[in-house]
Amino acid sequence: MELKITLALVRGNQLPINYQSELSSWIYKVIARVDAEYSDFLHNKGFQSAGKQFRMFTFSQLDIRPYKVVGDKIRLLGKEVSFIIRFAVDSSLDHFIKGLFMQQHVGLGDRNNVVDFEVTGVETITPPTFQATMKYQCLSPVCVSRQRDDHTAEYLSPEAPGYGKLLVQNLVRKSSALVSTSGNSISLPDFHFRLLNTPRKKGVHIKVNTSAHTQVVGYLFHFELTATVELHELGYDAGFGEKNSMGFGCVSL
Repeated sequence: MELKITLALVRGNQLPINYQSELSSWIYKVIARVDAEYSDFLHNKGFQSAGKQFRMFTFSQLDIRPYKVVGDKIRLLGKEVSFIIRFAVDSSLDHFIKGLFMQQHVGLGDRNNVVDFEVTGVETITPPTFQATMKYQCLSPVCVSRQRDDHTAEYLSPEAPGYGKLLVQNLVRKSSALVSTSGNSISLPDFHFRLLNTPRKKGVHIKVNTSAHTQVVGYLFHFELTATVELHELGYDAGFGEKNSMGFGCVSL
């Protein structure tokens, strides 16, 4: 399911560049107002496959035009912003249609700058028709990583060898997680990944000014993917790559 959420400014106009974790936290809170048990499942457990957890939703960066970047802040020059959110789990449809998004309030920011918004629009978007080969462009950075020998994450550029395989492997694991919580082996279908432009690197700071502060690196780019229709649908709805519920991997056609 895809929704376009429109937010009107109520107070403030300086938004931190790194607002993704606060927006993600607000989405969990909205879900909790409808079903606290389901929200707790998404936040603390999620769907599991091959030892990995998936929350099965993704959201775009905020469309904040017009704006001006001032240091590590974004000065909002308009009166509204919007973003796209998608869910891949059928049982979640009622949560969002009934939704409790409408007329909700959200504050985004840090200890120095907070912008208060009110939800003024919730629009259901008709999904596209998927085919075996599709072209996408990123609405938020796509994060793909592999583990180094010292167990730290190496964030990969889409220009890196094997990137397409890791991207599709992640989709297959998500697909497995929707139907099963066990199993450590997966088989990859035939696929082809093609990068269509020069990728732009973007580091996103998560949980700034807390002990859990970390930086995640993703890339914004256009790409073509040949895979099964089911994997296309899953990538579009749940997000491509990792950390989708933190605002990574949302794409458009």
